[in-house]
Amino acid sequence: MAFDTLEQSADEMDDDRTRELVSLARLVTYARNSAKDLNVEFSTYCLDLALGALLEEMTKGAVWDVEAADREDHAPSFISGTSH
Repeated sequence: MAFDTLEQSADEMDDDRTRELVSLARLVTYARNSAKDLNVEFSTYCLDLALGALLEEMTKGAVWDVEAADREDHAPSFISGTSH
């Protein structure tokens, strides 16, 4: 029983981590697009680096599941680079 509870808790933490990383990626994407629209080159560059680091963290931690996105028939907006 304790193992099941521990495993369930780990799954919830992974879900929280996934939601947080996706939220951060969306926020950075929005900021990057705003900086690009304002022609603020260095800020755009830094935000590109931040977005790249977030995406790397997501793939490194197996957070991003491309097959799941395909099954749900959509791609996250932070991948497409569109702002909300």
